[in-house]
Amino acid sequence: MAAAEGAGAAAAGGAVVPEFDDLKPCIKAIKDANPDMGVAKVHAAVKEQHPEWQVSQDRCKKILADMVVVVDGKVKGKGLVKKSDGAVSAKELAKKKTEAALAKKKEEAKAKKAGTQVAGGPVGGGVTTFRPGGDISH
Repeated sequence: MAAAEGAGAAAAGGAVVPEFDDLKPCIKAIKDANPDMGVAKVHAAVKEQHPEWQVSQDRCKKILADMVVVVDGKVKGKGLVKKSDGAVSAKELAKKKTEAALAKKKEEAKAKKAGTQVAGGPVGGGVTTFRPGGDISH
């Protein structure tokens, strides 16, 4: 079988999977011309410029993440993929909640061992309540 020519190996239907060395400069040129473009729009622009290329959005995202960002002549760091500022992923939020709950339980256990009550403890603030029928609640 013949070796792959030009931009990459031919896929089914005549689509071409571009080599990394061909795709990266194309993405860089698009991003340099439009620095505010996100991954989806960069991917659409690549597909528009090269309709014969078969490129996934994930591949564009990986290439963008490895690039160095230069804005107004200043290096802003690695990764052209925008991460929303202040937004916390569901995983990070769950982790924070779990850590807070564990810290509270640890504090309650220490307080219980020391014989004191932790603020925000049981309802009634540790007051003994007498109920009809002889039950005593702490």
